[in-house]
Amino acid sequence: MGKVMYCEKCGRIGPVSFRKKCKSCGVILKIFPEEMKEKYDIYNDYWLKIVSLGIKFSRLALIGTIDEELAVGEELILRKNNFVMNELADNPLFSLEAYNAQVEEERASNKRRAYFHHEQSCEQMDKNLAAMQKEKDRQDCIPECPICGSSNIQKITLGTRAVKTAAFGVVGAVDDAGKTYKCCNCGSKF
Repeated sequence: MGKVMYCEKCGRIGPVSFRKKCKSCGVILKIFPEEMKEKYDIYNDYWLKIVSLGIKFSRLALIGTIDEELAVGEELILRKNNFVMNELADNPLFSLEAYNAQVEEERASNKRRAYFHHEQSCEQMDKNLAAMQKEKDRQDCIPECPICGSSNIQKITLGTRAVKTAAFGVVGAVDDAGKTYKCCNCGSKF
């Protein structure tokens, strides 16, 4: 992971960006000293891998609920809380009120994200079910030969009827009268 910035007042932590001020409290962000960054990397890399695997698994298995995703987010907040309280709270600029406000903002963001993911999962599941139903309906509508039961049938087209009428006259047209399909296996017309 690259350089990490933090807010001395509210404890917000994130990667270096073009933003120079904290989006929660407006204080100028600082870059982690290397020794603090190493401690943060241990927390961040380890837990983000677990979280991303857990969320991907739960969504793929369709067992991931909103509560499960919120629990994972809450676990991350608690881990971050331990890090912030051990490493950043000693700073004289640190404000517990600003930190708590930032944590509540993060909880609200996690909640919005969990509901969004749940909604997307439901929409995707609805699309998949609709596609499966459409395919089933399509397969159920395939006509079968009433004689041999084969679905290897061919539609008797207007062109075929015109050619038979031209070649054999009215007698050729009588053979296909009232018939729509011809079975390619047994040759029956129905």
